Amino acid sequence: MDAFAQFLQAKYALDQRSLNPVVWRRFLNELSGRTPLDLLDVGTGTGSMFRRILQHYDHGAMRLSGLDIESGLLDIAEKEIIDLLQAKGFAVENGAGRLCAVNDEDRIEFQRVCTPLTDFRSVPNCFDIITAHAFMDLVSLQQTLAGFYSRLKPGGLFYATINYDGETVLFPPYPDSEFEDALLQAYDASMEARRLNGSETGGAKCGRRLYEELLNAGFEIVSYGSSDWNITPCDGAYLDDDHIVLDRLLGWIYSEGRINPSIDLKKLDRWLECRRQQRQKRMLGIIVHQIDVLARKASRVSHEENTAWMF
Repeated sequence: MDAFAQFLQAKYALDQRSLNPVVWRRFLNELSGRTPLDLLDVGTGTGSMFRRILQHYDHGAMRLSGLDIESGLLDIAEKEIIDLLQAKGFAVENGAGRLCAVNDEDRIEFQRVCTPLTDFRSVPNCFDIITAHAFMDLVSLQQTLAGFYSRLKPGGLFYATINYDGETVLFPPYPDSEFEDALLQAYDASMEARRLNGSETGGAKCGRRLYEELLNAGFEIVSYGSSDWNITPCDGAYLDDDHIVLDRLLGWIYSEGRINPSIDLKKLDRWLECRRQQRQKRMLGIIVHQIDVLARKASRVSHEENTAWMF
C-alpha cells in the first residue's frame, strides 16, 4: 500500500468523527424509500463513502459506481466493500471490475470506474445520489456541478463532505506566530492557485463556494454545516490513527512552504522540527475547518438533460 493510500485509510475514523451529524442524519433519512438506489461516488479512493453507507443503510437494493483515477485505490475499495458485505451476511461474486452481493432480501452491485471525472460519460437522469468526499476542492465547481445536475434523476441528491474552507489552526501557539501565519497563508494560496485544464477549482474556500455554486446550478440546499477535523491529544494519546494524518498535514504544509519564494527556508526547517517534536511528545493539535452540504436537484428542466453529458 502506497503512502497516499495509507493516509486515506488512516483518516477514515477521523472523517467519521468529523462528519456533520445533522447533515449526515438528513442524508440517511433521504435514502429511505429510494430502492433500487443508483449511487455514483466520485473520487472514491479506498471506498470510505460506500463503506459508511453500507454500514448504516440496512435494507434495499443498490447499484454503486465508484469513480477514481487510481486503480490501486479502487482495488483497496473493492476489497473493503467485499469484506464489509461478507461480514453482513452477503454472498459475494466478483469479476471483471464488478461485484454482486446478495442475501435473502437485497442485492448490491458495485462497479469500479477507473477514469478521470472529465472523461466519464453517462446518460442524463441516471443516478439517485452522487457523493463526493474531500474531492470538490480539486475540480471546477461550475462545470462539475452542471454535470452532476444533468446526471441526477429528478429529486436526486448531491452529498459533498469534508470540503476544506480556508482555515488551519495549530496549537500550542508557535513562538514565531508571524512566520506560521505567513506559512499557513502560503498553504491556502497554493490551493487557490490550483487549476484543472485551465479552470479554477474549488480551492481553499471550497466549502463556502459550494453553497453559491449549487444554487447557481439549480440545486436546493437541504442541509449544510461544519465538519472540522479536530486532532487533539487527550490523556497523552491521539485518537485512532490521527497521528498519521497530522504528520501528513505537516509534510504538505512544509512542502508548499519550500516552493514559495516568500518563505524563509531556515525558519521553515526550524518550524517543521519544532512541530514534529511536539507531535512525537503528543503535545501538538490541529483544527482544520471544513463544511458538509446536502443538496437536491430542483425540478427545473434544461436542454442539457436531453443529451448525454461529458464533464
